[in-house]
Amino acid sequence: MTVDLQLDLDAFDRTHASPLCDGRPDRNGFVRLCCRCPFAVREEGAVFCEEFGVRIRARAKYGLRGWREVRTAVLDRDGGACAVCGATADLHVHHIDLDPTNDDPENLLTLCGICHARVHTELRREGGAARVARVIPAMRHRPRPA
Repeated sequence: MTVDLQLDLDAFDRTHASPLCDGRPDRNGFVRLCCRCPFAVREEGAVFCEEFGVRIRARAKYGLRGWREVRTAVLDRDGGACAVCGATADLHVHHIDLDPTNDDPENLLTLCGICHARVHTELRREGGAARVARVIPAMRHRPRPA
């Protein structure tokens, strides 16, 4: 699913703007602030802040406090278990839209390492993206055992 954002022209004006991250680019970009920040450029799975000269690759975020807070909230929301098989060990957080910079909790789903690998394997198969798109919503809204 692709989301188009309509921004005002003022969103690109750097003359009176300050970065939306309040001077903390290491905590930005992964809650979509960079989408609206006039100083951010998104390229090749990374966010580059032209104000601070910082390039943050999507994988670099996994050590950041902001990501850990989001991850913990998603794991709690999902009952600390894989949405597919119910495993409680080796838990990962999967980006449903496959955009590693989109950390909106609605885009995140708890999967165990095995199910996460299976999802990504299926995505590489012909027609796999459509199958995954049908299965994931069913998994995330399935009642959890008490």
